[in-house]
Amino acid sequence: MATETVRRPYVPHRSGWWWTRNRRTLLFQFRELSSVFVILYAFLVLWELWALRGGASSWSAFLAVWYSRPMIVLNIVILAFVVLHAGTWFLLTTRVPLFRIHGRPPPAALVVGGMIAVWAVLSFLVLRFLYGVV
Repeated sequence: MATETVRRPYVPHRSGWWWTRNRRTLLFQFRELSSVFVILYAFLVLWELWALRGGASSWSAFLAVWYSRPMIVLNIVILAFVVLHAGTWFLLTTRVPLFRIHGRPPPAALVVGGMIAVWAVLSFLVLRFLYGVV
């Protein structure tokens, strides 16, 4: 009669920082983190509208906070993450061609360049509408 051996199951050990070793997974994690900053900016805009609704004193208090140094730094960080978020979405749209040119998908540079051009034109129109920038 053979004796049976008891084997322990193999459990691979992985560091909690495994995703930092691969550039693609690191960019993916930063892209996911950027969505938090997009939501944060949406809440800041809602806070601004709430302050505007509150009257002149509430609006003045909001502007005092809005133009403080920490808030300016926060807005720069938010802008960086929003640009990352939008840029990665622009790059993802090249993976799913919605139209073809001579039976082939368009070049990725054409699609991304077109979306950036539309983004720039719309941003210019919004600035012109809000601030009268020519």
